[in-house]
Amino acid sequence: MFNLAEQNMKSQILLPLLLMIIPAFLVVSSCASKRYTKKAAKFEAVGLYDDAADYYYDAVKRKDSNVEAKLGLRKTGQLTLDKKLNVIKEAYKQADFEEVVYHYLDAGTYFDKAGSVGVDLIFPQIYKSYYAEAKNDFLNALYIDGVEKLNREEFNAALRVFEEIKNVDREYKDVNEKYTIAKFEPVYRDANSYLENELYRKAYYAYDEILSEAGNYKQALSLRNEAREKGTISILVTDFGYTQQACGQTAVVVTSGLKSQLIGLNNPFIKIIDEASVQKLIYENRKINIHAARLAGINAILKGKVLNIKKSSGKLYKETKKGYLKEIKKSVNSEGLEVTKVDFKKTEYTQYNAVNSAEIQIDFSLVSTDDNQVIVSELYKLNNSDKIDYAKFDGDKNKLVPGYWKSRGYKSDQDIIKDNWNNINTLKKLLRADQKIKPVSVLLDELVDQSIDKIVEKVDDYNPE
Repeated sequence: MFNLAEQNMKSQILLPLLLMIIPAFLVVSSCASKRYTKKAAKFEAVGLYDDAADYYYDAVKRKDSNVEAKLGLRKTGQLTLDKKLNVIKEAYKQADFEEVVYHYLDAGTYFDKAGSVGVDLIFPQIYKSYYAEAKNDFLNALYIDGVEKLNREEFNAALRVFEEIKNVDREYKDVNEKYTIAKFEPVYRDANSYLENELYRKAYYAYDEILSEAGNYKQALSLRNEAREKGTISILVTDFGYTQQACGQTAVVVTSGLKSQLIGLNNPFIKIIDEASVQKLIYENRKINIHAARLAGINAILKGKVLNIKKSSGKLYKETKKGYLKEIKKSVNSEGLEVTKVDFKKTEYTQYNAVNSAEIQIDFSLVSTDDNQVIVSELYKLNNSDKIDYAKFDGDKNKLVPGYWKSRGYKSDQDIIKDNWNNINTLKKLLRADQKIKPVSVLLDELVDQSIDKIVEKVDDYNPE
């Protein structure tokens, strides 16, 4: 629920913070703008106008109100643009239309860049005429070359030509159509070859590539559907068996989970058959007739068995541990100096530990109805466990120090005080440790989920090609 009071409190905190950050950012940007302006002026002074224009541009980007930088960019930027325009003019005189086209595009980009920061440069109209004439001749020559390569079925070479044309003018003649042919005709031919050779999955993904980028090129959609239909495996998931009564409910859960996950797979080549729809057709004396199953459109049967389940609820062990309470006392001696005295008082705390565990053993197989051969199978033996290891102390935990003592009543050479960071930190972790352990039922549920995931993954990865 929206909390207005909380929102107001956040605003009261954030607003002053933003009011401090924004001016600081503006100061940094202003300083950077001045620094770039000074660098630009130095380059301009020695005639390096291209570099000077770049620095003036950066200065204006940092601070739009930097008039000195804008004036500098207008001067040096125009000099830089004029140099680019001269290259265009010379290329046009030499009838080097490729150079005209690419240098014009470069000059146009530079012109737009300056304009993006509010500096308008002069770009004479005559150069647009040069470009229009050059582009027509340049692209026409490229187009003829691309078509010739396409006619010779040099698809890769033709593709490079049509890509170049598209980079200059995406709407030139029918370049998009030619580009599509050059790029996807080889893919289309490969897909047809895969389909003819019964490599249906390869065919499907090749047609799918065409559809995703080129639309329904040469009826790719219907061909993809054909490849999918011919490559699909229709699977019947039978109820998993079990070797002991205690495994019965788990077998039911495994069967249900497998059906659900296999149906939800994003695999175009797997179809799960509803057993109820074919039960009367394929069962004979409560057993599946493989021939009848094949006639019913079932390509494979998934079956399995829960072989064993083990569950162990560990006993909670507790052990009394010996330690010390560390007392630090400060006092002033007869000379007026502060004296620190450390005293260790013997005490006890309790440490607890327990381990719960579960195990499942399950096997499965995917059997082809064509020849009754096992096409995928696996035997899984999975283990899962959880443990707790913690300590409890009724006194001041911050003063507790691990160690050992022989007797509360007297000191002994066997007494040990472990007053060091490593031992104290280990004890603190035990005092803060989680005291809840996963029940064996939860551990078993996790194993069942893992088993289902593994079986589904095996079936999903199966590729008859």
